[in-house]
Amino acid sequence: MEKRTKRNGIGRLEAFSDAVLAIVLTLLVLELLPVGAQSPAQLLDKWPSYLAYLAAFLTIGITWLNHNEQMSRVYRTTPVVLLLNLGVLLGSSLVPWPTALISEALKEGDYADQFAAMIVFASVGVIISVTWIALDLYLVAHPELLNTPEDAVWMRRHALYSTGTLTISVISVGLAVFSPLAALVSYLVVAAAFLLARLHERTSPDTVDGETADDTAADG
Repeated sequence: MEKRTKRNGIGRLEAFSDAVLAIVLTLLVLELLPVGAQSPAQLLDKWPSYLAYLAAFLTIGITWLNHNEQMSRVYRTTPVVLLLNLGVLLGSSLVPWPTALISEALKEGDYADQFAAMIVFASVGVIISVTWIALDLYLVAHPELLNTPEDAVWMRRHALYSTGTLTISVISVGLAVFSPLAALVSYLVVAAAFLLARLHERTSPDTVDGETADDTAADG
């Protein structure tokens, strides 16, 4: 099936979303700015800030990659698409908040502070994941909004990825009961794995238009 080229409303949605995510990344960097001159020892003492920044950067980076891939498959928007996209941006815009909480809690807080910070971080992850799932399933239910019928296969698969991310957010809370730092590190490992999986999916020689031949055949 030939792809349609006119993409009603997608350009503005992508531009607005890119701007929001770029601002979020800028706000994250502000957490790393030193106050006055810093010795090497003082810079090393700020390792919790670097760890929290990396976790937040991976969160926003993965969000941007998924958003870019998703919207490349959408032909036109509807008010529901715009609303659900705002939900994804809502969760993303909140990321600097738990980042700052985690950074301060790991540097100066006690266990209760660290646990509370991880709860907030996991809650933000839940918001992003739930709205992603809702957007994916809405697009699957409305294939007329997609470029090709095969794009629905990607939406279903991405919904599964988002469900996995949602599960990880919940598990991280359980792990934080024993060690908030271990919960943050485990999130970093899983986020890096998701990022590598996404890159592998895009570069796999068995992929055609972002979908495997088996997926396309099954959908057809």
